[in-house]
Amino acid sequence: MSIKMIRIDDRLIHGQIVTAWAKNLQIDKIWIVDDGVAKDDFIKGIMQMVAPSDRELIITGLDDIRRLVEKFDNEPDNVLILIKFPYVAKELFQAGVKLKELNIGGMGAGSDRQKLFKNISASQSEKDTLKSIQDMGVNVYFQVTPDEKRSQFVY
Repeated sequence: MSIKMIRIDDRLIHGQIVTAWAKNLQIDKIWIVDDGVAKDDFIKGIMQMVAPSDRELIITGLDDIRRLVEKFDNEPDNVLILIKFPYVAKELFQAGVKLKELNIGGMGAGSDRQKLFKNISASQSEKDTLKSIQDMGVNVYFQVTPDEKRSQFVY
């Protein structure tokens, strides 16, 4: 499998991604799937500036999921997929991604969100989506850094 991790992290690329996950998983490509980022040249530029220079960065909207899942699942490069929301993860799994794991690493607080795990929050709709992903046979877990023990998502 070329897709090594699918991670929900509303910060997308940041220090933990660059210094911990990308190195730990020997990532060659980072794929950000987010319609808002894909349409915002300013934010795309920031993502490109903070991404590790020795790794390829791909930023797309949801409309490219099916095509790129098939491509990245069948090439030798190791890929890390970064997304902000559970519904995007569901799209990835419905597109047939081979990896059957979802890492929840960062979902910030919001007016419609309640604490889910440590500093991770989710709305009822997001929790329902995570449960439906779990029902698809996907291991949904919390793990902020590679050296931290995994904790299972329990609905």
